[in-house]
Amino acid sequence: MPRITAAILVLAYLALGSGAVERWHNAQHAAEDAQLIAAARESGAPVPQLPFHNDVNCVTHSQIHLSGLAVAWVPLLILLGIFVAFLTQLPVQIPAIERHFALACRGPPAR
Repeated sequence: MPRITAAILVLAYLALGSGAVERWHNAQHAAEDAQLIAAARESGAPVPQLPFHNDVNCVTHSQIHLSGLAVAWVPLLILLGIFVAFLTQLPVQIPAIERHFALACRGPPAR
């Protein structure tokens, strides 16, 4: 069962990464638009103005492109990590403090 799940996830990742899902969805929009134009021509009505399908008016387009939004933050986070690593490598000057202490571990010296 875990292999089937992994295989499905790999196929979904490949479909999204290659652009196959977006091409398939754009083909669906083209078929819907063609049906609207054909229906308008058959009824004698003027051809309707078809919307340009994008992230604003199509939920599926916005879901397909959602993974691209997270990618924009990655370089910024990497640069912030490098900056913090750079700051930790700077030399720190510790003020010199004279410390006086004695270890009283045995009593007074024997005579």
